Amino acid sequence: MTTSIIGLFETREIATKVQGALTKSGFKKEAIEILNDVTSAKISKRLVEAGYEKDKADEYGAAMRDGGALIVAEAADDAADDALATMRKFNALSPDALQELVGDKPSDEAEGATESAQVIEEELEVGTAKTVGGKRLAVSVSEHEVQETVILHDETVEVERTPVDRVMKASEADKAFQDRSIEMVEITEKPVVTKQAHVIEEVSLAKKSKEREVTVTGTVRHQDVTVEEMDRQTKTVKKA
Repeated sequence: MTTSIIGLFETREIATKVQGALTKSGFKKEAIEILNDVTSAKISKRLVEAGYEKDKADEYGAAMRDGGALIVAEAADDAADDALATMRKFNALSPDALQELVGDKPSDEAEGATESAQVIEEELEVGTAKTVGGKRLAVSVSEHEVQETVILHDETVEVERTPVDRVMKASEADKAFQDRSIEMVEITEKPVVTKQAHVIEEVSLAKKSKEREVTVTGTVRHQDVTVEEMDRQTKTVKKA
C-alpha cells in the first residue's frame, strides 16, 4: 500500500531540492509531483485525490494563491515517515505560515502596526485502508493403487479308473448295457471388482468478522511562542 505525503514550501526552487533529496533517498522521481503556479481549484482537486478532506484541500489551495510550491509524493507505508523527515529538513510550511511569507508585507512599520506569531500544532490523522485476501478451496482428483486380498474357492472333477474283475448277474447285465451319461459340475471362482464412493470429510469456507484495536504512533510538531523582554537602549539626541 502507498500513502500520499505532501509538503508545502515557499518557492519552487526549494521544492526542487526536496524532490532531489527524496530521489537520493530511494523514492522514484515519477512518484514525486510539484505543483506551482496553478489554480487553487487544481491544487484542491489534487489533494482530494490524494485522500485529504475537501476543507483541508481548499485551505492549501487558498494559501498558494500568492505563491509557494506543493510537493505530493507517493510513498510506501513503511517509507512515509522517511519522506516526512526529508521534507521537514527543508522547513515544510503550514498553509498559514506560507501566507505570512508570500502575502503582502508592509515596507515600513507604521504607527499602530501589529506583528503576530502563530502557535502551531500538528494533528495525527489516522485512516484505514482495506487489504483484500482470503482462502480458496481447490478440488483435485488423484489416483493411486490399492490392494485387497480375497479367498477364492475352486472345484475340479477328477476321473479315477479302478480295475474290477467281477462276474455280473444276468439281471445286472441287462441294466448295464444301456446308453447314458453321468455328469458332475465343477465350480471355479474369480475376483470381481466394483467401486463405491464414500464421503470421508467435508471442507467448507465460512467468513467471520471481528474488530481489533490498533494503536498508531506518529511524530507531530508543535510550534510555541515565547514572549521575551528586549534590552532597553538609551539614545542621545543632540540639538544644533
